[in-house]
Amino acid sequence: MKVKVTDPSHPCFGQELEGGIIYYDIYHRGGRPDLYEVSTPEGKRYRLLTHQIDADHYEAQELNEEIERLGAEVGDTVMVIRPGSGGSNAGFDWNASHVITRIDGSGHVEFDDKAAWGFRPDVQVLSKGEEAEE
Repeated sequence: MKVKVTDPSHPCFGQELEGGIIYYDIYHRGGRPDLYEVSTPEGKRYRLLTHQIDADHYEAQELNEEIERLGAEVGDTVMVIRPGSGGSNAGFDWNASHVITRIDGSGHVEFDDKAAWGFRPDVQVLSKGEEAEE
């Protein structure tokens, strides 16, 4: 993936370099930033914190990779083939069709407005959502 360096005091300021996240604070409550490592074309490596990069740019790449892996987007109606680790509200029928209501770049997928969720599930698309058709 590409990491955009936004820290004006960093020697790679303004560059978009190959790299990725090497420490992710799952709770990310603002106390500790995530840690990234990048490599320059010359092979030099740098470690950067969340506030030194364009985190939105990086997260958008993660989300796009997850959507590609999943083969579905928010709003699509799917059959859940394998839910991955996660859970559901009482009475949720994993064998019925469901609408994807949220996907994040870490691999978490939500179905039917928080009725169920899974980590890196496998799905079969039954129909594309309205947002995807526009």
